[in-house]
Amino acid sequence: MPIASIRGHREVASRLLAELRSRPSHAYLFAGPRGVGKALVATSLVHAMMCERSPGEDFCCTTARCAVRIAPQTERTRARAADADAARCDCCSACVQIATGVHPDFSYLSRPVGRTEVLIDQVRELIARLGIRPSRSSVRMAIIDDAESLNIPAQNALLKTLEEPPGHAIIIMVSASERALLDTVRSRTRTVRFPALQTADLEAILAAHGVDDKARASALALLARGSAANAIALADGDEPPMKELLDALSTAKSIDFARAQSLAQEFFANRDAAAGNFELLARLLEEILCYKLLKADFVAFAPESRPKLASLADSLGVDAIVKCIDAAVRAGEAVEANANPRLQAENWWTIAGHAMRGE
Repeated sequence: MPIASIRGHREVASRLLAELRSRPSHAYLFAGPRGVGKALVATSLVHAMMCERSPGEDFCCTTARCAVRIAPQTERTRARAADADAARCDCCSACVQIATGVHPDFSYLSRPVGRTEVLIDQVRELIARLGIRPSRSSVRMAIIDDAESLNIPAQNALLKTLEEPPGHAIIIMVSASERALLDTVRSRTRTVRFPALQTADLEAILAAHGVDDKARASALALLARGSAANAIALADGDEPPMKELLDALSTAKSIDFARAQSLAQEFFANRDAAAGNFELLARLLEEILCYKLLKADFVAFAPESRPKLASLADSLGVDAIVKCIDAAVRAGEAVEANANPRLQAENWWTIAGHAMRGE
């Protein structure tokens, strides 16, 4: 979307665009929590630099509602093309090519589907493309999303390009965890940190997403912990396994090591699942704490979950809840820094069991 429409990071994006158009760095690291809009800002900057109709903050492509976002081979696109009354894309050809991933001067890299890492072969292909002079734009740009999942060989392969970058290339690395990257990689990029979104911004995003009830939007925004992705997932009911984790919390007082291992295997088997579910546990426990201290309603939760949340709040002490929240936050940070997710989960459930038993 045009930079003026970006919620929460408009000023940062405007400053970055001014820098890119005057004296850009060869590589940037956009770091911050998941789902706060780092990749959206990166993509918007690429559009702003390469748009052929109106380059700058008001580039022509409306990223969120472009009529050609779906690749041409999909059934939905074929149906749209067959419909004479369907909305037509108003974007310039450069913006359309960026949006569909075929612009000759733009590269986008992320983890392959079903893989846990960005592969060294992907990085080598990117390096080869960056070495070619731009053919359509004045600059060649690349976004490396999920940069925290670059494996060590891939990071080392990229290091040479970061040390001796082509003069016509700009790389934007997007990462939820700076610590997962090598010090030598971080030191050769300009780091831009993105904070969690404010509640008001999340409420506006939810309103645009179709959540008309202001009380519900406010509750969802608080529960989302600064992440637009979390807020939208909550609104759509596409949340990680809340019911299952809530059931596990209800029996955590009697949890043993075998049960802790089972939960770790089921819900914390890989880094993405573990990071999301540790965050979810922290959110659930924070809501329980707010209910215990302030008698705040569980507006953001499904009606069938509210009695269980209230029961947990009544049965647990404040100290136990705080210990569990602190342990969940620490475990999530450890996972983001490449700690073993299942070991972190086993340890967390053990800590939670001890805390809830008052040990």
